[in-house]
This record gives sequence, C-alpha cells and structure tokens, in this order.
Amino acid sequence: MIGHLRRPARRAVTLAAALALGMGGAVVPVTTAAAHHTTPAPDYDVAPATGGRGTYSEQQLATNGQGGFPNYRIPALTVTNSGAVLASYDGRPTGADSPGPNSILQRRSDDDGVTWGPQEVVAGGRTTAPIEGYSDPSYIVDRETGTIFNFHVKSYDQGFWGSQPGTDPTARNVIQANVSSSTDDGRTWTHRTITAEVTGDLGARSRFASSGQGIQLKYGQYAGRLLQQYTIINAAGAVQAVSVYSDDHGATWKVGTPVGTGMDENKTVELSDGRVMLNSRDSAGSKYRKVAYSTDGGVTYGPVTIDTELPDPTNNGSIVRAYPNAPQGSAEAKVLLFSNAASQSARVNGTVRVSYDDGETWPVAKVFQAGGMAYSTLATLADGTIGLLYEPDGGNGGIRFAKLDMDWILAAPSDRPGDITIAAASVTSPTPAGGWKVGDVVSYSFTVTNLSDAVTTVSPTGDLQQFDPAQSTPNCRYRNLGPRATYTCTSARHTITQADVDAGHFTPRTTWTSTSGTTVTTVEHSGPSVNLGGPGNILVSGVHTNPKDAYAVGDVLEFAYTVNNISTAGTRVVPTGNLVNLDPAQYSRNCRYLSLAALASYTCTFAHHVVTQEDLDRGSFTPDTTWTSTSGTTVTVVELDGPAVELPSAAAPALDVRASTRCLAGTAYVAVTAQNTGAEAVDVTLRTPYGERTVAAVQPGRSAYQSFSARSSAVDEGTAVAAAGSQEVDATFGASACA
Repeated sequence: MIGHLRRPARRAVTLAAALALGMGGAVVPVTTAAAHHTTPAPDYDVAPATGGRGTYSEQQLATNGQGGFPNYRIPALTVTNSGAVLASYDGRPTGADSPGPNSILQRRSDDDGVTWGPQEVVAGGRTTAPIEGYSDPSYIVDRETGTIFNFHVKSYDQGFWGSQPGTDPTARNVIQANVSSSTDDGRTWTHRTITAEVTGDLGARSRFASSGQGIQLKYGQYAGRLLQQYTIINAAGAVQAVSVYSDDHGATWKVGTPVGTGMDENKTVELSDGRVMLNSRDSAGSKYRKVAYSTDGGVTYGPVTIDTELPDPTNNGSIVRAYPNAPQGSAEAKVLLFSNAASQSARVNGTVRVSYDDGETWPVAKVFQAGGMAYSTLATLADGTIGLLYEPDGGNGGIRFAKLDMDWILAAPSDRPGDITIAAASVTSPTPAGGWKVGDVVSYSFTVTNLSDAVTTVSPTGDLQQFDPAQSTPNCRYRNLGPRATYTCTSARHTITQADVDAGHFTPRTTWTSTSGTTVTTVEHSGPSVNLGGPGNILVSGVHTNPKDAYAVGDVLEFAYTVNNISTAGTRVVPTGNLVNLDPAQYSRNCRYLSLAALASYTCTFAHHVVTQEDLDRGSFTPDTTWTSTSGTTVTVVELDGPAVELPSAAAPALDVRASTRCLAGTAYVAVTAQNTGAEAVDVTLRTPYGERTVAAVQPGRSAYQSFSARSSAVDEGTAVAAAGSQEVDATFGASACA
C-alpha cells in the first residue's frame, strides 16, 4: 500500500438547521463558522443537521483475545491535521490496569473511520522482569504545528493508588507521567517522562493523565495553549483534578492549581466566551458529573458543583465542541457534545447529548448502546461526521468505533415503520495461533435493533456466507421482528481468500433491508475488519515527508516507510530499491529490521533520493522498493512502487542584464546591472574579465550592481555575465580608453 496524506479544507457551516431542530423549531440567528487564527488551523466542524433520519454505524477495532492481547481497554480518539483518524487504547496482557505490563496501541484510518489499518504499538510494555507498563492514553493535536501528543501512564511496580511521593523517573514505586509525540501524522513517536514537570506539590504521591483527549484553546490571550487533564492524589490523600498546560507547543509543560476533592478522570472544553469548563467523574459517589470553570486558561478553577442533568455511574466520559472553528461568542461556539454511560446504577445506557448553551442545559440525548458501555470518547471528523470510540459490554467487550452524524443524534425515537440500526458487530472466532491463512473461516456476530413501534422483517446481503437468505440457510434474516426488539445473528461466515491475504485484511460490506408493510428501509454497514497474515506476512506503506512547491537538481526527497508485521510470528525484514540508505547491502544506515516482533511495526526515515536533471525532465520520481520478510523458513516478498513524487521545476530565474564602461580619475571601469524580472528572490553573481561579485537575495524588480575596475586606463570590448541558479545571461560592453 502507498500512504497518502490528505489535508482537507476546514468545514465552514451554519447551524440554523441544527439549532432549529434541537430547540423546537425556534429560529436562532447564527453566523458562518470561521477560524479565529490568522493562520488557519485545520480543525473540523460537524456538518449541520438537515432534518433527516441520519446515519449510525460501528465496527470493532480491538477484540479481546485477538491481536496479541487478552484484554483491551481505555479508548482515546483524535483527528490529525491531515484528516487521519487515530484510535488509541491499552493492550493489557494481564487484563489489569497499571502497574500491569500494558502497551499503548493505535489504529489509523485515512478515510474518516470507514476502514482501519493494522494495530500498531505507540509505547510497548515489558512483560518480563523488571516489568514496565504504559496505560491510559489521551491525545492532543497542536493545530498550529501539527504535532500529536499521546499522554499516558508509565508504571513499574506501583499503580495509581499505590504510588509514593517523588519525581525520580527511575523510581519503581512512583507512577510516572509520560508523553509520546509525533511530527509525522502519528506514524512514529518519541517519548519522554514529564513527572517532575506535572508535579506541582512534591508531597503529592500519584498522578495520571485522564484518558481520551485534551484540548487546544482558541480564544483570547490563551489561544494556542494546550491543556491535558490529570487526576492526582495530594499529600493529604485527596483525589483532585488539575490541568497540565503548555504555551510553547509542548516543549515544556506546567501544572495548574488542583481543584476539588473526590474527583477522578476529568475533561475540559473551551466555552463560547473563552472560559474553560472542567467536567469530571465523581469518585465521591454522587452519581452525577462534577463541573468547575476557569477564567485563566485552565490554571485555576472556581467552585466545584454537581450537574444533575448528567447522571453518571462513576465513569469516564467525553465533552467536545461540535463547531471548534466557530467565532467567539457565536451560537455555534455554544454547541457541545457529551458522551457517557447515562446511568446511576451501572455502566450501561451509552448516550450522546447536545447542549446549545455552553453546557448549562442538555436538551437532546440519544442512546447509542442500551446495554453495557463503559468509557467513551468523541471527536469531530474531517467529513463532518462524529467519531465515537467506546468500550462495549461495560468495559469487557474490547474497543468499538461508531460513526454518526448530527441528524442521527437529533432524530426523535423513530415513528417510521421499519427503522433499524446495526447495534453491534464483532468477530467471534479467535485468531489462529499461526495467523489467518487462505481457507480459514472467520465467524461474525451482528446485532440488529428495530427502532420503530411496528413489526418488520430484516433481510441482509453482503460478502459473507450463511448471511444472505437468497443464497444460503442458515442466514441472518429475521421475520417479524417486534417493535423495539433486538436480535443477534451468529451464523455469518467468511472464508479467507488469497486476495484477502494479499490485501492484508478483510472488511465485510453488508446491506440490511427492513420491510414493514409497504415501507422499505436499507442500512449499510461495514466491519469489523480482521488483519491477516501467516508467518512473515507484512504490510508496507510509504510517504514522502518533505514536499515542496518546486524542485531543483540536488534537492533531497525524504521518505518514511512503515512496516507492519501482521502475523503472530517474529520476522526479519530486508529492503532493496532505488533509494539511498535503504538497502543494508549498500548502506550501513538502512531500513533493515533484524527481529520484528509479532504484530509489531517500525518506521524507517533514513531512505532518500537526490533529485537529478533526468528526474526534472521526466517530471516525477517514483521509489521502487522490495521488502523481503523471512520468518523461519517462510519468505514473503512485498513490492512497493511509490509514493510517486511530482517534481515541478522551480521557475527559471529571469534577468535583464546591462553592461557599460566609464572612466573615473583616469581609470576604466565596467559597470554591470542585472535586474531580477522573475517572481522570486534570487542570488545573482556578476562576472567580468576584471572580477566577480555575488549579491544575495535580490528581490523581484530589484537589481544587482557592481562597477569593476580594469586597473588601467583602457578596456577592450568584452562580455559581462549575470548568473542566477543554472541560468546565465550575457551582456556585451564596448572598448573604452580614458584620457
């Protein structure tokens, strides 16, 4: 596969339709959402409601017992400046929180959450003594620089409750604060421990970043500030919330003043007037969310209050702006989205809510998972939809991604006969010990809910066996599904083909037709995907990392290649190709990987190509690489052409050159003037038989000038030359004799 970065334009929207629908049809004056920064930040607004039924679909991203870990928990979700969706979560070898030897994992979607790449490791734990673990991820994307941060716990021998005071990054009885950062759209990561930076009181004995997503402020004097929420145990043993912030794009981090008692995982959101609202889980047991406000960009907060409109079973939730590009004070800027388990008794009833008044009230609520649902986190996607990453089955069902829109949230309980939703879909067969191979059978489970008050018959089609009633028995048809009823089909199968293995994954595409009387409704659903690969099976993707508007001979094209081992066996990867620092047989610095662990990945950033005149004449350069993976006696070869780089040449410098002679005090001089008539600044070198001079950065319309002394009273007829880049322009001058 060839990786392509997308940079979608930010969505400019009006909210009239959504506000009218959400507020009983009242028309509210609104303005067009626009960025407040002078340099636009590529944030993403929700597409406004149209009054339709909307769409909701979901797929399983991590299934317990598959992909190398028996348990997955703690979702984090973000969208990069390129529009890629990143989903992060814990891989837990023992099924436990820190100090378990957990790993921070990630999957990536480059098509707004429709399909997903393989599971990758952001920070890998160590299961052998001395153990080391990484848990509880939370993303922040700096919209001004593109840098992505993944905050998480680093643990040795103690978790949150057992940690002791101290900030020594090597102390095994201190739970550490770690942050991984990426400057290449989340493909590679660097790591550092920031425990000392985020510990304001040395008496505090514990801290962890609240999982999900932090924020970047957009309004007023604190615009650009990055905020990541933490939960701490102070010297007195109280559990408090605190903002950790950066005003230098993550180079350094500072800690604010802790707030409250009986706090826990907490989130922040910037309100329409520039205040920051903190919304927290309550470990003191009120069974509601706690709220506090900051007027200084999250450094300090006012009194903590209980929001009785937000029931919560002591659980993690999420709060985000629906229109992050909205101008300060606008109606759009007041629209918030919130998700949690809306229950006071158990982690059930997963619900998304909408507020139109900065969280003062929450008039709209839509249940997305009536059964078990634990942690959840929201993000607005580049295509105008909403991403929701959550833990089904009350935290025991792995990690699931849902994609929904504002119409779906605002739609009232269905009064249209036959409206259905695919409430859940999962792979039910475990990954074989040697990885999936041609002929293996993957089993699926689909849960369908009738949203209406009328009986309906549901009939599916798709690329699965034992699924379509027109093709096989058993199948997933359901005759006469009762009002508000749900059924689960477990007969669906897919037999792995060579084409699936070559692609590295299989994602089912299904269509469900619901017929209630004369009303026919269809719902399309994709996923969940399975990653495929026998021993040594790898996926390779490449990206050109330093694009330019124009190229010249000698420019260096830099490439990053990511190799994913999608099998359950280790392998050795050796590349060859037409790049410098790629092939280990040619270069000591290269992209070989001697022992790539099962289901692991690596990214090589050494490979490059120096642009030649032949490349410019052709107008492009395409890397031609071959990656040989050797796992035991199994050898797999992956050929990858690309990513191709278009090479528009820099516009040739344009010079207007004049040369003349003159006399001064009996000495002859040659005066040369070269005017830059091009569109960009250039360095100009003036040469004559009597010397040369280079003038740097001559601006368009300006001239380089030099008068060269002949050091005699006469000069012969000759030629002066002005050079800029590869272009040279001549100008002749006549003979001259000075009296």
